[in-house]
Amino acid sequence: MGALFLTKVDGRGVVPKYQQAREILMDAIRTGKIAPGSKLPSTKEISNIVDVSLITAHRALDELVNMGWVRREVGRGTFVCDDLELAKDQKKDLSIALILEQHDQVNIDDYYHGTLINALRREARADSCHVEFFFHDRFDMRRGKRRNDAAAICIHPGTDRQAVVEQLAKERPTVVLGGTLESDKIACVDCDNDYGAREAIRHLVNLGHRRIMVLGSPPTLSNSRDRTEAAIDEIKRSGNPLDEKDLLVSRDTVLIDEGMKARIARRMQERDRPTAIFAGGFYLALAGMHAVRSAGLSIPEDVSVVGFDDPASAPFLDPPLTTIRQPLEAMASTAYVTVRDALLGGGVRPECSKLSPDLIVRRSTGPVRSEA
Repeated sequence: MGALFLTKVDGRGVVPKYQQAREILMDAIRTGKIAPGSKLPSTKEISNIVDVSLITAHRALDELVNMGWVRREVGRGTFVCDDLELAKDQKKDLSIALILEQHDQVNIDDYYHGTLINALRREARADSCHVEFFFHDRFDMRRGKRRNDAAAICIHPGTDRQAVVEQLAKERPTVVLGGTLESDKIACVDCDNDYGAREAIRHLVNLGHRRIMVLGSPPTLSNSRDRTEAAIDEIKRSGNPLDEKDLLVSRDTVLIDEGMKARIARRMQERDRPTAIFAGGFYLALAGMHAVRSAGLSIPEDVSVVGFDDPASAPFLDPPLTTIRQPLEAMASTAYVTVRDALLGGGVRPECSKLSPDLIVRRSTGPVRSEA
């Protein structure tokens, strides 16, 4: 084989580098740049050609071996399988279940679910396979009438559902998207909620805030739990106390119960009220902003507010909301590629990929007033 010229891996892309490298090699085989039966360049040569580390190139080749595209011969090297059939116009049919418990009660058009689902669809449309997505509301798919060879993407299941998700992962390729289950049997793709919450608290502390209220969601959802726990820990690390009155946990991620609204409102009327609010969700941030205004206070002059999630409406609030933007599209892309590869012959590694969010600073946060 002469000099091989291939596309280089995008170091800033959202898809993991080993997956990009594998796709580049698959495309080279599919288009005839590397013919069936021919010997591949060495792992070191491949790493140089596509611009990745040796470890990344080795993992990409491992994936191709597992998927049946190439074979290793001891002492000779790695070869493209002779019996590989590559009809260029052939599309493989794949079926992927999107599991949302009680999905009929979930608004899949909201910012969070809509962004994830649309990103999954975009990845599928750009793929060489024909992909069918379908919704399923149980982790036990054996009772359903869908194809037995479908993969599953479980969208933010509760931590109390770990056992049934583990069972599902034994039966079919499975990835948890938007949640982290503490298990060595499940693959998870999630936002680094711990990092995001700490970034928000550090931002407030750097502005001079010492009394910070934390608004959290049910701890049965791992992202809610991780944000609340990280925020509390970061406040303590900064040397500031956290009054027990300034830790409020909602029973719902969207609707704030009346009791919690009343507690926030009362707290805002007290002399030692907090000068800032960290809200572990977008709707929690809206509730916090409403409580501040109901108390006759201004944002950010009297109370700064930081949220989590960055829907299109966040920049148009009054004032525009400072928030933590989750990498939702990158999360969905990673989850899709993982189950798609598994359906094409690879395995699902039970590991957790946590993607870093971004702090988006707008006018809902400002320096603490000296008299505060």
